[in-house]
Amino acid sequence: MSRLKGFPGLVIKPEWVEKVTTGPYDSYTPEQRQVITSENQLSFLNITRSLEDLPVEQRDNVEELLNECKEAMDHLYKADVYQSFDEPSLFIYRIDIPHNGSVHSQTGIVGLVPVKDTESVQILKHEEVRPERSDLMSRHLVAVGASSSPISLTYENDEQLDKAITNCTLNEPVLITEDSAMKQTIWKVVGETAKELSELISSKTLYITDGHHRMAAAEEALKKSDNNYEPLESTLAVLFPDDEMLVLPFHRRVSDPEGRSCQDLLKAISSVCEIEKSDETTPARIGKVGLYLDGQSHQIILPESKGNNLVDQLDVARLQEHILSPIFGVVNPGTHKLIDYVPGPLGADVVKERCDKDSWVGFLMHPLEIKDLMGVAEAGELMPPKSSYLMPKPRSGVFVRDLSREKNSQ
Repeated sequence: MSRLKGFPGLVIKPEWVEKVTTGPYDSYTPEQRQVITSENQLSFLNITRSLEDLPVEQRDNVEELLNECKEAMDHLYKADVYQSFDEPSLFIYRIDIPHNGSVHSQTGIVGLVPVKDTESVQILKHEEVRPERSDLMSRHLVAVGASSSPISLTYENDEQLDKAITNCTLNEPVLITEDSAMKQTIWKVVGETAKELSELISSKTLYITDGHHRMAAAEEALKKSDNNYEPLESTLAVLFPDDEMLVLPFHRRVSDPEGRSCQDLLKAISSVCEIEKSDETTPARIGKVGLYLDGQSHQIILPESKGNNLVDQLDVARLQEHILSPIFGVVNPGTHKLIDYVPGPLGADVVKERCDKDSWVGFLMHPLEIKDLMGVAEAGELMPPKSSYLMPKPRSGVFVRDLSREKNSQ
């Protein structure tokens, strides 16, 4: 199978962008998602709903949830909110966002990549997944029969591929949309030009930067289909060059299971690392972590790891090793009930606001570098969950891959 191939895609019509598309699912709280979905039946959050969005008494009813997600997808089809491209196509997807007083621009290729690794096709991973989450997502993929949020991949950029992508953007785009948070521009690529892009990508090592659970879900869906349903052999992805990647942190919030006082917690933390009192919670460099406790800001200087692997040297792993596990009892950060993650774009103020509300303890991280992520993946190691937050993230509902349309086009 080709490392990258086109598909008969659906792209949101400009007049429906504001009504339908949404930010990443995990950038909203369950309460925010509930308000949005109750007020707007066309919001794509109606399709990406999860069990935590349901009332407590309904959270065991997975089948009902999946049926409602499928009905919401069918509702969008009937509302005719998408441009339809019947010829298998690649798409060039440029996202521009404001960042640190300027504009960050990122241009990628949207298409299908194989779910199975082969000798000629390998997609490297760097992050652990929660099986229960990927299982639900695989069932969602099959039940809804469509996907929208592409897995984000990166590759080492080169001049020839960069030039080929730039040439594709000289044509008329199929979508331009802009709001205060993001500008999105999409170009369709078919024929020999699409073939050239695919061939240029064929020599690249690909690294997952965002979407490990979506990839695991695609693998699980293919396995459960007994490999008999051809559209499940590939999954929707967007490939961004490494020199355009913007890596932000995932901050941590934890609750103390022992209910210790602020003084006792500071004493416990200071027994394993140095704590500096600071007016600034956001760490200025790698090796430091911001601590927000009982309305006060501090800076932690992390001890070196006892491990020798690449992943052991990362701040998220050192925090886990020296503080979260021994002091707060967070043995498995992917499943522990008393840990919460705040995406970097929401900022330190959101961490503080939530900690002030529920009296949890906030740990603010310095971002990784893209080379760290790629190095860990190449070494075959896995980072703790929520180690990095890649920006900008494609909006949900902009692209849709309808599996039935794809099957019918083959």
